[in-house]
Amino acid sequence: MMNKHLSAMIAMAWVLSACQSPMPPRIAQPPTQPHGDSSSASPVPTVSAPAPALPGQQSDPGGPKVIQVEPKAEGLGDPTEGIDPTIPLETSVTPKLEPLVKGTIKPYVVNGETVTPMTTLAPFSQTGIASWYGKKFHGLKTASGEPYNMFKLSGAHQKLPIPSYVRVTNLDNQKTVVVRINDRGPFAHNRIIDLSYAAAKQLDLLKHGSGRVALRLIDPTQPEAQASDATRASTPEPTNARPALPTLAATGTYVQLGAFGDEQNADRLYQRIARHQPERQPLLNKVYNGKVFQVVLGPYPDHALATQAASDLRAQLQLPAFTFNRP
Repeated sequence: MMNKHLSAMIAMAWVLSACQSPMPPRIAQPPTQPHGDSSSASPVPTVSAPAPALPGQQSDPGGPKVIQVEPKAEGLGDPTEGIDPTIPLETSVTPKLEPLVKGTIKPYVVNGETVTPMTTLAPFSQTGIASWYGKKFHGLKTASGEPYNMFKLSGAHQKLPIPSYVRVTNLDNQKTVVVRINDRGPFAHNRIIDLSYAAAKQLDLLKHGSGRVALRLIDPTQPEAQASDATRASTPEPTNARPALPTLAATGTYVQLGAFGDEQNADRLYQRIARHQPERQPLLNKVYNGKVFQVVLGPYPDHALATQAASDLRAQLQLPAFTFNRP
């Protein structure tokens, strides 16, 4: 009887001891940080906890911010719906030297790649796809600490100094605008800049949500740059003049994907290809040959590569693609 009583007391003590032991910590999920473009389906990044240390490495809780990109579906409907067209838009900004925002100069990691922001106004230019973000993010804080204002001329870039100023040129219609970079992004592989609603409107990007652009970083200390920008702003465009469009190189092998008398039809095909096969973007061109607007890929270094591209596009996008040579 004594042995049974002693065993019961020991079992009770063990249970009480287990109940008083600490619970394992609960790992909190990081909050989603909206950033990017509401109209052109830029991915939405989330700021995650630091990745676990790899073998031979030490985890650094004070290390660079890690950004993981979560893909989302293309936006549906009219992205400008709900935007009051009577609100005045900023139409120009004057580049000026401003102190860098301290929190924006540290390296950070996106999709496993480290991005090191620029801290000087070194010569910088870039060509690629621009998107824009609008009412969904209006009023939210940007990387600079300022609230995003869709009616101001601003933009987001992965590495340009914050703040800084860039001239953006729409390569499809040669329209330009100067914007102030005050945010980080976009984080999609096929986007180089996110523009505000006001900037996208000036470049005529609202309809398609994205477009092919060229960027040039402006150094406000260079008088020739200031004079050039002032001249552009004060010189009206000819009312009936057709914007200059790229022309094909004198020689090379190309793939024609479509030819249209209506430029808007060429724009639609261009955007369709850029959206569904962004990897072809470096060779994708819209040109005007004096009669029709052509959407072409090239030039290719040899005829075999061009033939394969034409075959792939016929099968994947059902396009009447064919190759041709420029003498």
